[in-house]
Amino acid sequence: MTQRMCNWHPGYTDRPTLIALIETGSGPGAIYYACPDCMRIYRLRPFDPAADGCPVYERRRD
Repeated sequence: MTQRMCNWHPGYTDRPTLIALIETGSGPGAIYYACPDCMRIYRLRPFDPAADGCPVYERRRD
């Protein structure tokens, strides 16, 4: 598997998960990946093509 930079901490991961795909009309877009630990810590969800492309966080259940 390809190593990718985790966008939530300064390091690479062997198990990247696509979190967000930001497209722009003029200029480069962005692709955000997260490692399994950051997904758990920040409660991230994998990319959903039906969403607007922004990162999705799970709601806290306090």
